[in-house]
Amino acid sequence: MQTAGLPDTFEVSGYKGRPFSLPDKLAAAVYALALLWINAYICRELFHQDLAPMASMHGFWAALAERAQGSWFHAAWWPYWDGGMPFEFTYAPLVPALTAAWAAARGIPHTIAFNAVTGALYCLAPVTLFAMGWILSRSPGYSFLAALFYSLTSSGQLFVPDEASLKSFWYARRLYLVASWDDTPHLAAVTLLPLIVLLLWLSLRERRLIYYASAAATIGLAALASAFGPVIAIISVICVVAVHPRRDYARNFALTIAIGAFGYALAASFLPPSLVAAMRSSSEGLTEPPTWTVGSLTALALLILGWIVLWRCLNRWAAGTWLRFLALFALVMSSIPILATHLHRRFLPQPGRYQAEMEMALSLLLVFGAKIWLERAPQSVRRAALFLILALAAEQIVSHRDYAKNLLRGADPAQTLEYRAAQWTAQNLPGVRVMMPGTLAQWTNAFTDVQQYSGGSWSVARNSMQQRGLAAIFNGGDTPEKDARVSLAWLKAFGVGAVGVSAPGGQEFWKPYAHPSKFEGILPVLWRDSGVTFYRVPQRSASFAHVVPEPAVVRTGPLSVSDIDGLESYNSAVDDPSLPLAGFQWDGRNRIHIRGVFAPGQALSVQVSHHPGWHASVAGRDVPIHRDGIGLMWLTPPCSGVCEVQLDYDGGWELRLCRWLSSLAIASLFIIPVWVRIRRR
Repeated sequence: MQTAGLPDTFEVSGYKGRPFSLPDKLAAAVYALALLWINAYICRELFHQDLAPMASMHGFWAALAERAQGSWFHAAWWPYWDGGMPFEFTYAPLVPALTAAWAAARGIPHTIAFNAVTGALYCLAPVTLFAMGWILSRSPGYSFLAALFYSLTSSGQLFVPDEASLKSFWYARRLYLVASWDDTPHLAAVTLLPLIVLLLWLSLRERRLIYYASAAATIGLAALASAFGPVIAIISVICVVAVHPRRDYARNFALTIAIGAFGYALAASFLPPSLVAAMRSSSEGLTEPPTWTVGSLTALALLILGWIVLWRCLNRWAAGTWLRFLALFALVMSSIPILATHLHRRFLPQPGRYQAEMEMALSLLLVFGAKIWLERAPQSVRRAALFLILALAAEQIVSHRDYAKNLLRGADPAQTLEYRAAQWTAQNLPGVRVMMPGTLAQWTNAFTDVQQYSGGSWSVARNSMQQRGLAAIFNGGDTPEKDARVSLAWLKAFGVGAVGVSAPGGQEFWKPYAHPSKFEGILPVLWRDSGVTFYRVPQRSASFAHVVPEPAVVRTGPLSVSDIDGLESYNSAVDDPSLPLAGFQWDGRNRIHIRGVFAPGQALSVQVSHHPGWHASVAGRDVPIHRDGIGLMWLTPPCSGVCEVQLDYDGGWELRLCRWLSSLAIASLFIIPVWVRIRRR
């Protein structure tokens, strides 16, 4: 049985039914070009000018693109954020890599290149949505309307509104999120989502190697785009397999699991298991509420109940395979933000962010659901409805364009507070680790190579103690006096030589400090501008290496932000004038030279984040490196008197193994098809 206008079987060139004719392909090309033109017309400023949206993480992505250098191809340490981290722990690399490539190809600043990448993704997302709908439904006109609806509305606002107003349904929320906020990497994963669905579907129906490899490669790219990529790939697998015949469930799940595993192998060099563990722990850290609670089971139970009820209803209504998929897909994608917003229950981190996937699914479901009724209506009604849709679309294009003109106004980053603060710091505090506040932390390394105590993304933070210290510096106590004492303990323990504080009423946007005046009269002022003040943190030495008594090393991590007894004991040892100073020098990013005078019972504390990829040697002899209670390195040099210690970073066995796995997987994309062709011959 077949619902009007919806094929009950999947038809595509090479499987069933007639192949796509030349007129079909030309019509699809016209629709795709129309979608590209509409979206490019709306956001055209993104392709050629700097916007300097300082209340965003755009500087973060530009910094990754500009300073990555050879980190895409070999293990490299990133010394600029959070006391240092492996490059793989900075963030998903796809958008920064595209930005770096575009900047190099065009010879333009990385900030402008990032805007261009954002604009390209903004234009491509509706096109990939159209391509999936067209190929799987063989309805190019309705697929175009679904992609147009997605381009010009914010359908998720009907269910998870930002404000209690239907006007939010009509505003260009997607453009705002990428142009003024921080959603470009997420948009990259969303752009790939329709292709993941399409290629998984083709893999199950065609059983051809080309589709297996393409699906795996697309899943791998989505994982490299954003942490949302693997999650939406798993959801896609479940929904695609579920609408295929039950007798094929076992082999289809086995096949999709194999495709997903190969996709992970392709992305493994930038997605090691330790990074996955860090993302899981950070989602339940100081910034986000816990993901898993008792209420999470309730949320899953509601989703399962809704799935079963919808499944039975769809079977009763004899809906085609395509519509069943759209309904189930929209149910899952919508449930994530709706349950979190209205019932305050979550089972995934950052559930509100899934509104982007929700809008894509709803656009398809609403249009193809309406298709059933439109095709039963008289032709005059269908023509009138089409005229109304196009008239509303024209209004929305004009409205979105007017909004974009105001949103995408060009600006010079060199005229901003963030630029001035970064340049002053680089010129006046060379080699000093600095605590930058709010937006300054996100933009400093887009302009300079200052080493920061902050700056990284909490969602992939590897050192949870550093994140705890960051929270302590922002709010370490109920009173300014207590807050100042707690903050100083954490700052000194991490080798921070200067701290920036943004005051209420200043230009810095986020203003994260609970007591912005807490350092006044306690620390000397270095610089003031537009509501931001930099204070000097007292240090005996700006070196990140210190000779301390071994018992002074912080052994256990503080249980709370105000648990600073161990930190103060360590800081007292670092400031002890009776102990010798140690020299510290970077040799590139992956090598550190330390020179000091040691005696029995003393340890070398290095205020750089610990990672198994660091290895120490003295006179060619390996020395074990330990992790202290706040995530930094320490060791006991096997020498007495003057001693030179060399630390080298190679990524460690995990990252090396992941890079080998990715290299083999990428090579197999080219080798396996050739081998199969040879075997067939």
